Amino acid sequence: MAKRLVWFTAGAGAGAAGATYLRRKLRQATQKAPPVRPGSNASARVKAAASEARAALAEGTAAVRRYRAEVARRALDDPPGR
Repeated sequence: MAKRLVWFTAGAGAGAAGATYLRRKLRQATQKAPPVRPGSNASARVKAAASEARAALAEGTAAVRRYRAEVARRALDDPPGR
């Protein structure tokens, strides 16, 4: 029975020491690391995507206007029934 008590105590001591060591190392690592700001990166990507979407919409609108102007010009130059 004494052997079990010795091994249990040794195991509990090793576990506590390992947990303490790990906690200290993790705390040091988090203090050295720069702060994480996922919101700033995400907002920059959203703003860039919105800007690209606005540019694409403007380009499409301009193309439709050019097409309609060309169709109207052709209709005036060559009336149907001629």
